Amino acid sequence: MRISSAYIAQMFVASQDQQETALANTQQQIASGLQFSSPAQNPSAATQVLGLQQTLSQLTQYGTNSSLAQSRLSVEDTTLSSVINTLQSIRSLALSAQSGTADANTRATLAGEIQSDAQSLLQLANTQDGNGQYIFSGTATTTAPFGQGAGGVAYAGNQNQRLVQIGPGVQIADGDSGARVFQQVPNGNGTFIAAANPANTGSAVVGANSVTSLASWNAGKPPYTIAFSSASAYTVKDSTGATVSSGTYTDGNAISFAGAQLTLSGTPAAGDTFTVSKSHNQDVFSTIANLVSALTPSSGASPTATADAINRAIEALDQAQNTVSLVQSQVGSRLQTIDSQNSTNSSMQLQLQSSVSNLQDLDYAAAATTLQQQMTALQAAQQSFARIAGLSLFNYIQ
Repeated sequence: MRISSAYIAQMFVASQDQQETALANTQQQIASGLQFSSPAQNPSAATQVLGLQQTLSQLTQYGTNSSLAQSRLSVEDTTLSSVINTLQSIRSLALSAQSGTADANTRATLAGEIQSDAQSLLQLANTQDGNGQYIFSGTATTTAPFGQGAGGVAYAGNQNQRLVQIGPGVQIADGDSGARVFQQVPNGNGTFIAAANPANTGSAVVGANSVTSLASWNAGKPPYTIAFSSASAYTVKDSTGATVSSGTYTDGNAISFAGAQLTLSGTPAAGDTFTVSKSHNQDVFSTIANLVSALTPSSGASPTATADAINRAIEALDQAQNTVSLVQSQVGSRLQTIDSQNSTNSSMQLQLQSSVSNLQDLDYAAAATTLQQQMTALQAAQQSFARIAGLSLFNYIQ
């Protein structure tokens, strides 16, 4: 078969094009640092890289979400600490008002200080985060949660929580509603509240009280009324009027019935009554308003009624502190969850980035060797063709 010079030249050009294309690809790899720059060059690896990069993008978004939630929860945590300190200050002032040396003028002065603390508490309840969003408005973050009105402090937010995705299948609440923190506070001891009848004429006031048997309390029929027929004889009746207990009262000794136990201090008068009813939610601003009223009573209020009202306010303040402390502990748990998830996300990112690198990043040493081989082969082919093209029969005729 005769092979023409034109065919030889055509084959050389085609081969040289292939070699130059391969050389250009290698040079592009070295310049970009990537094994391939388009999916067509390695479809299988490109598909895997695309999936890994999508997951990395999600992890980046989770990181952004975590930072925002962490910032917001940190503001809430700091604010709740300030709320607890303010409540403790108000409680200390209330205890000072119970001092035997506190007269009407002293209590009025204390009431003024408590009102000042109440304003500070209102400001804390309307705290905003770094983005100007209210942290205690639920999901209505652009609405100031609390406002002072003629009827007292009212809540304008909602009771929803905004859930933030911080990891695959992991969501976390980035705040708590003001209703949860400041309004859903049980009064009394959290199960029941005992109070003296304001019309009592004796000196007895309600002291320490507790639940001795929750099952017995739940099985009973509150509210209960403790009625004194004399300074020492009492009868306890439930809401139906049935007698559940009776006995002899001694100052400082506990009265027990239906799973409840309370202690009175002072001397009751015949006809005095005390009620024991289920606890109900009482917002902290109402508690403070009741305390201020107790410290600045009307002229007809008895010292005993005033003392009992102050005791009930102190009891409610304790419940408020417990509620805020519980919310703060939950905030702390969420912050720990964020830290833990961030660590998990970081580990996942490193693993995914390593996988992407293995699939896509270039081995420079191997690429440099390949480049040198391709350049040598191309130069050799060019030199060979030049010599072949220069051959002629006339070179061999003498």
